[in-house]
Amino acid sequence: MTIKQKTSLFTHRRISSAMAIAATGAVALGLLLAGLFDNAVAQENNLPNIYGVWVEQDVAPYAADRFEIRPEGVFVGGRQVNTQYQWDGSKLEYLKGETRYSYSFVSGRLIRQSPAHYTSSFARQTLLIEQTH
Repeated sequence: MTIKQKTSLFTHRRISSAMAIAATGAVALGLLLAGLFDNAVAQENNLPNIYGVWVEQDVAPYAADRFEIRPEGVFVGGRQVNTQYQWDGSKLEYLKGETRYSYSFVSGRLIRQSPAHYTSSFARQTLLIEQTH
């Protein structure tokens, strides 16, 4: 009878140890996944903001291309041309009809890579708000 109790106590300790190891592993996995999720969110939040109206520079104002990036998509001439675009912090891409537009983000400007008729640079238009006191 004494032997049976020792075996039972040994088995109970083994089960307890296995459960503790499993619980520790689950907590570690949860923390790892939470860390990966937080890093992905942090990276997304650290992307430069590209929302706004982008106007072509170094051309006559009447000939300047312009487009607007909003959370809802890409707009040209006040019309939405696409609901999706890709932005990774250094490259912007979207489709307008069948044409793919691609820009590199350099020093706060978007440089059109394609379609490449010529090198064109776009700056975000700043809105002047008159303050009244």
